[in-house]
Amino acid sequence: MIVTFLIRSFQAKKKKISLNKPIVFIVCALLFFLNTNAQNSKKDSLKTQLKLANTVEEQFKITVELIKLNTKTNPALALTYAEELVELANINKSDSLINKANLNLATVYLYLENFPKSLQYYFKVINNAQKDTDPDVLVSAYVNSGNIYVFKSDYKNGIAKYTKALDYLKAKTKLNFARKAGVLNNIGSLYKEIKEYSKAMVYLNEAIKLSKQINDQGNIANILNNQGQVYQHLGKNDLALQRYLEAMEIRKKTNDLTGLATSNFRLGQYYYSIKNFAIAEQYFKKITSTKNDSGSLSVISQASFYLYNIYKQQGKYKDALQSIEVHKNANDSLFNEARTRKITQLEMQFEFDRVQNQQKIKQREKDLYSWLIGITLVLSLAIISLLFFLQKNKAKRLHLEQNHLKLEKQNLEKDIELKDKELTTQVLHLVQKNELIDVISEKLVDIKSNMNTESQQQVQKVITDLQSNLQPELLKEFKLRFQHVHNDFFNTLNEKFPDLSPSELRLCAFLKLNLTTKEISAITNISPKSIEIARTRLRKKLNLTGTDTNLVTFLSQLEQASVHQNLQA
Repeated sequence: MIVTFLIRSFQAKKKKISLNKPIVFIVCALLFFLNTNAQNSKKDSLKTQLKLANTVEEQFKITVELIKLNTKTNPALALTYAEELVELANINKSDSLINKANLNLATVYLYLENFPKSLQYYFKVINNAQKDTDPDVLVSAYVNSGNIYVFKSDYKNGIAKYTKALDYLKAKTKLNFARKAGVLNNIGSLYKEIKEYSKAMVYLNEAIKLSKQINDQGNIANILNNQGQVYQHLGKNDLALQRYLEAMEIRKKTNDLTGLATSNFRLGQYYYSIKNFAIAEQYFKKITSTKNDSGSLSVISQASFYLYNIYKQQGKYKDALQSIEVHKNANDSLFNEARTRKITQLEMQFEFDRVQNQQKIKQREKDLYSWLIGITLVLSLAIISLLFFLQKNKAKRLHLEQNHLKLEKQNLEKDIELKDKELTTQVLHLVQKNELIDVISEKLVDIKSNMNTESQQQVQKVITDLQSNLQPELLKEFKLRFQHVHNDFFNTLNEKFPDLSPSELRLCAFLKLNLTTKEISAITNISPKSIEIARTRLRKKLNLTGTDTNLVTFLSQLEQASVHQNLQA
C-alpha cells in the first residue's frame, strides 16, 4: 500500500475558504526514517534489484517500493512505475495483484490531483475486489474515493464511501483501530457540515473511544476539536470550550506545531463568536506570529482576516492594515504554491502522456506492419487454395447431390408405395370384416326365428357380440390413416383446386390408393353408379375433361411433384 488515508483534521486548501468548511487533508503516511541521501541510495538499490529479479512476483514487490519512494518526491516517475505495475499484474493474471496495481495507480493519480482518473481506478478496484476480497485494498479504495468526494464538497457521497470502508475494518488490531477511528472522525465531521449534529456526535464519540484505546493523541485532539465545533453549533459553549482546551493541552504535550495553530484558531474563533475580542485577539496573534510554513499558511490567512475585522471594529486601522497585509501575503503564497504545484503536475502529466502516446504509436505501427504482412500472405494462400479446391470439388459435389436427391426420391416413393399398399389392405380388410359380420348377423336372425325362446336369447347374444365388432367410424379412421401416410396430399389439392368439396377430396384419396369403384362403394355405402358420376365431376374440376389423362395417374403425379419440391427445398 502506498498511502494509508487516516484523516487527522480538516484544513483549508483554496484561497479565502473558511476552516468551518472541511477540505480533507490527505495524509501521505510515508514515514521517512532515513535522510535524503539514504533514500536515493535505497532507490538505486531497488532499481538494481528490479533488473536482477527473476519472477513477476519479485518485480511486482520491488516496483511497489519504488512507487512508495517516488510518489511524494517525483509523482511522474511514480506514475511510470504504477503503469508498469499494472502490466506486471496482467502478465501474472492474478486478481489480487491486478487490484493492488490499480490501487497504486489510482493513488498516484490522486497525488497528481487527477481526480476523474483516480476515481475511475478506485471504482475498478472496488468492482474487481468482489472476485478476490482484500480488506486492506477495499478500505483504501473506499476511503480515498471518499476523500475525493469531500474535496468536491459532495459530503453525502463522502459519507457513503467512508461508511463502506468501515465494513472492512473488522479485524481487532492496533492499525485497524487507528484507521477506523480516523474514518469515524471523518464521518462525524461531514455530518457536522450537513448540520446533522446528533449523528455527528455518535460517530465522534465512537472515534475518540477507539483512539483512547490505542493512545492515539493526535487523533484524540482532532476529534476533540470536531466535538467542540458541534457543541458550539448546538449553543453548548461551555462544553465546546472544554473540548478546545483539552485538544490544546494534548498538542502542547506532543509538540504538534501545526496542530497548535489549529487549536489556537479554534479558540480564537470561539471567543470571537461570543464577542470576547480581547481574548480572541490573543489566540489569533499566536498564529500570525508563527513561522509561515506551508502547513500553517491557510490557518494564518484565516486568523489574520479575523484580526483585521477585530481591529477595524476597534478603530485600530494601522493594525487592521497590517493584518490584511498578512492575510493577503498568506493567500498569495497559498495561491502561488497551488499554481506551481498544478503547473508541475500538468507538465509531468503532459510529458508522461506524450511518451506513452509515442510508444503506443510506434508499437501500433509495428504491429500493424506485421499484421499486414501476415494477413496478406495468409489471404493469398487461402484464396489460391480455396479456388483450387472449389474448382476441383464443385462438379463432384453437384454429382453427389444429384445422386443423393435421386436416391432419396426413390426411397420416399418406395416407402409411400409400401404404405399405400398397407393402408389399402387394412381398409379392405376392415370392409370385408364388416361385410362378413353383416352377412353372419343376417343369417343368424333368420335362424333365430325358428328356435325356442331360450335358444333365441343365446343367438341374440351372439348377434350382439358380432355387431359390437363393426367399425362404424370406418371413414374417419381411413382419413386419419391416409393423412398419416400422405400428410401433404390434401394441402396440395386445396392449393391447386380450392373448389373441391370434402367428399371429392375423400374420393381423391381413394383413387390415390388405386381402389376400384366397387371397393369405394363398399367403404362409403354409396352405389357404384353414384361414384362413377362423382368421378366425372371430379375430372371436370381437375381440368381433365376432354383429355386422355388417367385420373389415378394424375393424382399420383400430383403428389410426386410435391415430394420433389420438398426435396429441393
